[in-house]
Amino acid sequence: MRADTDTDAVFDIPLGDAPDAPRLSLTRARRPATAGATVIDHDGQSRAVEVPGEHALTVYLDKQEIVTLMTLGQAPEALIMGYLRNQRLVESLTDLRSVHVDWSTGACAVHTRGGVDASARMARRTVTTGCGQGTMFGDWLDELRPLHSDATLCVDTLDAALARIVALDTVYKRSGSVHGCALLRNTAEAPLLYHVEDVGRHNAVDSITGFMWLDEESGADKIFYTTGRLTSEMVMKAVQMGVPFLVSRSGLTQMGLSMAQAMGITLVCRARVGRHLVYSHAERITRPAP
Repeated sequence: MRADTDTDAVFDIPLGDAPDAPRLSLTRARRPATAGATVIDHDGQSRAVEVPGEHALTVYLDKQEIVTLMTLGQAPEALIMGYLRNQRLVESLTDLRSVHVDWSTGACAVHTRGGVDASARMARRTVTTGCGQGTMFGDWLDELRPLHSDATLCVDTLDAALARIVALDTVYKRSGSVHGCALLRNTAEAPLLYHVEDVGRHNAVDSITGFMWLDEESGADKIFYTTGRLTSEMVMKAVQMGVPFLVSRSGLTQMGLSMAQAMGITLVCRARVGRHLVYSHAERITRPAP
């Protein structure tokens, strides 16, 4: 599969309103979401189908090799930025000078303004239950702080959010084999802010984190939805994003539940329009008066 021609396009984004505000140089190197394949069905007939893409992207932070991510390639720049932020390898958006993805080499070159030495943080790592075995750097459990939120979520709003997600034209509907994540506003119609699909749910989460970072969007009382199970890593990322409501079409793990109870995250699992299970901080879920 050829690389998108968008890899040649570079855009400068101002990081602030002042005339002399620093600028961030970004590519927009989106890959095709699917590719064609031929299968033989149960009747022995040949059929054309679509399969999701999967591409290796190696990240270099100030020329230091950090990680190789396997990704669908739908929003690689946002994925890398969200990954760096969630790993706390880069603290501020203004620290970034450029994020350039080049699919011809399968690499993303990230340059900061002051230089980053990530060796100390990367010296300690935890292999998580993320798809393809995610890795968290540093003493991430010790760095978490509970999320204190007075936000509430009405079940009608939750159902509106789920209905909006079900109506999306997704890669999953065309080819399967991917995870999807979405961020929605906690208002009556639950407007959709971001929706990202990738081969791993942690990639989709990091991509949404990257978009939130670029748009200066707060987690506040937002609703975060994922098709994947809610593990400790997913809860940790919700805490980092400041999102109090974490909703999954799937289930959860014991450590994910324990962490959510301690960190102030409301977990809603087995979520479909009209039915769900609330596992933690159920006091935030409200119902209309009969």
